[in-house]
Amino acid sequence: MKAELLKELIEETEMEDIAERYQNVAAIIGIEKFVQLADYARGDEIYFPKAENIIAPARNRRIKAEYNGYNAKELAEKYDLTIRQIENVLKDEPIIGQYSIYDYLSEET
Repeated sequence: MKAELLKELIEETEMEDIAERYQNVAAIIGIEKFVQLADYARGDEIYFPKAENIIAPARNRRIKAEYNGYNAKELAEKYDLTIRQIENVLKDEPIIGQYSIYDYLSEET
């Protein structure tokens, strides 16, 4: 189908034309994007991860940036996590104020 005709048909498509089970998705992203998504999937089912799994890396970067060595409880409250979850996010981060062996050795030379 030519792009011009496809565009015209998308513009004429109404929400009622879309199967009821997909109308919520179409309402969120719009009919044009819904048609693009349908064209991408080509009839296959698409898995969408939970929103919190998508934004977790950004959240974890913020936690690492905001951590000052003493505020794990405040960060847990702010991000609706447990202190143990905050500790897991921070487990690979160097302890604030602690030198690595490489820092120590480079100062001696």
